[in-house]
Amino acid sequence: MSVDRARLERRIAELSAIGGTGMSVTRLGLSAEEQRARDLVGGWLRARGATVRRDAAANLYGRFGDDRSPAILVGSHIDSVPEGGRFDGALGVLCAVEAVDALLDDGVKFKRPVEIVGWCDEEGARFGIGLFGSSAAFGRLPGGAAQRADKDGVTIAAALRAIDEAGDPTKAKRDTAGLAAYLELHIEQGPRLAERGIPLGVVSDIVGLMHGRVTVHGRQDHAGATVMTAREDALAAASEMVLAVEAAARALPDAVGTVGEITVRPGAKNVVPGECVFSLDLRARSEATVEQLGRDVRAAIRRIGDARGVRSSIDVLSRVPAVPLDPPLRDLFLRSAKQVGVDAPELFSGAGHDAENSQLAGVPTGMLFVRSTGGSHNPNELATLDDAVLGAQALALALKELAG
Repeated sequence: MSVDRARLERRIAELSAIGGTGMSVTRLGLSAEEQRARDLVGGWLRARGATVRRDAAANLYGRFGDDRSPAILVGSHIDSVPEGGRFDGALGVLCAVEAVDALLDDGVKFKRPVEIVGWCDEEGARFGIGLFGSSAAFGRLPGGAAQRADKDGVTIAAALRAIDEAGDPTKAKRDTAGLAAYLELHIEQGPRLAERGIPLGVVSDIVGLMHGRVTVHGRQDHAGATVMTAREDALAAASEMVLAVEAAARALPDAVGTVGEITVRPGAKNVVPGECVFSLDLRARSEATVEQLGRDVRAAIRRIGDARGVRSSIDVLSRVPAVPLDPPLRDLFLRSAKQVGVDAPELFSGAGHDAENSQLAGVPTGMLFVRSTGGSHNPNELATLDDAVLGAQALALALKELAG
C-alpha cells in the first residue's frame, strides 16, 4: 500500500498551522480557524476529484464515486479544545485523506462510493454540545441546539450564518440508508498502547457521557459589609458542588466526573458572587453507571444548595449512551492491523467520539486507535509519523476491502 509518508507529514504540519502556536492548537467549533481547516482539507479532496460539500451543520464531505449505492464514510473531526494538541481528531481526517490518496495512487477503483468527512465541533468547547456535527448528521442533537450560545453570547445559529449557512443545524440530518459503514481513526488519548509498546488498537466500545451546565444563584453583596452568616455566596456553594462531583465519580466503578469551566458573576474582588456557572462532564463505561452518577451528582447539588441557601439548576447539553461498536468491523480492523504487522489489542474508549452517533443511528461503525503519548487535550499530545503511517495503511486496507 503506497502511503506517502512525506505527503502525510507535510499535511500534518499544514493543518496544525491553522490555529497553531508552537505545539499548541486552538481551533474551536464554528470559528474562523475551523473554517480555514475545512477549506484546506476540501482543497486536498477536490484535487483528487472528490465532490466536496458542506452540510447545514458545517460538516465537510468529500465524495469519491457518483453512483447511488450506500457509501463508506470515513473521517474524524477538525476542531480542537483551547490550547489543545495537533493530533486529536485531526489525525483521523489526515489519515482518511491519505488512505484514499494511497488507494487512488495504486489504481484502486471503488465499487461503492467513499466519503471523507470532517466533523464540525466534536469537542463542544465553544457551545457546550459535544459531538455537535455528527449529532446533527445522525439526528441526535438536543432540543434548541441552534440557540445555544458561547461565552460571548454568539449562538450556534448566528455562527452558522456567519459562514453562509441558514442557521438550522437540524437540516444536516442525513438518511442513514445511504451509508454502508463508518470508519474512524483516532489517537488513543491514553497510555495503554504506549505502555504495551503497540502502535495500533481496535476500539470495542465507547463510553457513555453527559455534558451539562450548572447554574448557581446566590445573592450579590458587599464583601466587607456582609457578615459571613448572612451570605448566599454562589461561588462558595459551587466550589463545594465541584468537590461533590469528584467524590461521586470516585465512588463508582469506571466512572469519571470533571468540571473544566467555571465563571463567576459579577466577578469583582470586593463583591460576594451572586451567580456561578460551571460545566459538567460525566462519563462511565456502562449506561447504568452513567445514570447512577447523574443521580448522585444531582442529589449532591440539591443538598449543598439547600444547606447554603442558594438555588441551582442543571441544563443537560448533550447525552450520548455507552455503545459497543460493530463486531464485523472490529474484525476487519484487526485483520488490517495484522496485515501491516501489528497484533492490535481491543480497547475500550474512555473518550467520547463521533463514532458513537453513527453506531447509535444504525450505521455499522468501526474505530482504530493510533498510539499517542503526552496525554491529550494539551500541546504535548503526540502521535509519531511512523505510527500515523501504519494507521493510514491499516485504514486503507479496510477501505479497500469494503469499497475497492
